[in-house]
Amino acid sequence: MTMNLMTDVVSAAQIAGMLSRQHPTLFFTLIEQAPVAITLTDTDARMVYANPAFCRQTGYALEQLLHQNPRMLASQQTPAAVYKEMWQTLMQGHAWHGQLINCRIDGSLYLADIDITPVINDVGEVQHYMAMHRDISDKYALEQRLRNHMTLMVAVLNNIPAAVVVVDENDQIVLDNLAYKTLCADCGGRELLTLLDYPAQKSRFNEGQVMPVAMRGAVRWLSVNSWALPGVSEEASRYFIDTALPRTLIMIADCTQQQHQQQLGRIDQLKQQITTGKLLAAIRESLDAALIQLNCPLNMLAAARRLNGADRSNIALEAAWREGEEALARLQRCRPSLDFEMPAIWPLQPLFDDVRALYQHLFTPIGALDIELDSPHLVGFGQRTQLLACLSLWLDRTLALAADIPAFQLMTQLFAREEQGWICFYFEDNIPLTQVRYTASPDDFNVPGKGMEIRLIQTLVAHHRGAIDLHSRSGGGTCLTLRLPLFYELTGGPR
Repeated sequence: MTMNLMTDVVSAAQIAGMLSRQHPTLFFTLIEQAPVAITLTDTDARMVYANPAFCRQTGYALEQLLHQNPRMLASQQTPAAVYKEMWQTLMQGHAWHGQLINCRIDGSLYLADIDITPVINDVGEVQHYMAMHRDISDKYALEQRLRNHMTLMVAVLNNIPAAVVVVDENDQIVLDNLAYKTLCADCGGRELLTLLDYPAQKSRFNEGQVMPVAMRGAVRWLSVNSWALPGVSEEASRYFIDTALPRTLIMIADCTQQQHQQQLGRIDQLKQQITTGKLLAAIRESLDAALIQLNCPLNMLAAARRLNGADRSNIALEAAWREGEEALARLQRCRPSLDFEMPAIWPLQPLFDDVRALYQHLFTPIGALDIELDSPHLVGFGQRTQLLACLSLWLDRTLALAADIPAFQLMTQLFAREEQGWICFYFEDNIPLTQVRYTASPDDFNVPGKGMEIRLIQTLVAHHRGAIDLHSRSGGGTCLTLRLPLFYELTGGPR
């Protein structure tokens, strides 16, 4: 190294405020061995010094750099406005920090992060400029790659039809997608996870339970699934700890359509079961009527046989009696059992919900169906579908009668309450009594569509050891009461 270079370096070190005036070579050694690329230029922007790190960064030898303007590194990729802003800052005596796209000796480009500091002499004049250069190409590429990944991730998340949320260890949201934001907007701006009571309902969600949420005046059904997320900590305080704070990925799917389809399927199945119950009750009732009618001539044949004596010599009489007995036995064997489901204890609220689902839309065009429970905790016992068949028979009768009255506004109420060991169901309607002709004569009960539903209801209720009561209301209309014994009344057990 020449004496002139040594003089420039010592002078520069002195101007910059040497680490120690007694040990000028110490500061020079530090600059030489520093991993950061450093240059020193004079006021005419000519390089008077460059350390080895700068030579390695650019590929130039020190001899190629001395007395050269740093513009030799310019790649023509940096906008002129950046250089203009840099010199304006330096000429005002301020330090400048920024990025320049520079060119190495081999023509390759790199992104340099540069700090340039004016070096002031003892009289306050700028004598040199010291620059520290850092090649941040790899760091910039990594940042861009991370930004691209984040952009891609956000794009993917926002195009997923399900709502996606990431929560921290305190169940606070740290990331969400567009679908989740839309659901929150549909909830009036309220946080959807709060409405779902996510922290308290985690176990139910993990079991696959679907939850209803009111949105924009309608009920939507949502399923919630969650997974633990692996990750790394972003906090400096956890640098030496190989664990990250837990994160949870939550996916919320709208299952409303599937729920409606399942509900429609369940209602269709329920309709089939009710129809089966009605059909079995009708067949049983018809066969019972036939047995009663058959018993009359059989009783007459039996009396004639007793008068004929013990020798049974009247062959025709004996043959007729045997044929009658066999016919009676065949009819008995053909009577279907009404036990087509196991008796059980069931809540009345879901049963009344099924009645609404089955009949509310049928009553709406011609009137109203009001369904109430005295208590939401009421329970029934027996064959649930049979009781639904009883309720269905009477509601079908009510609709059929109302359809025959022009411009009639039908008002029907179904009410249930517990009374002294019974569950009582009350049906009340406003159908004029002149429209009801069920009991004009006993034969009316045998006319198709005339009173048959009462006999079928009576058959099903009697099978449950219950009773029915039918009477007219003082203000017009009919009141039907079904009474079914409670479970503890049948078993003698505690309530």
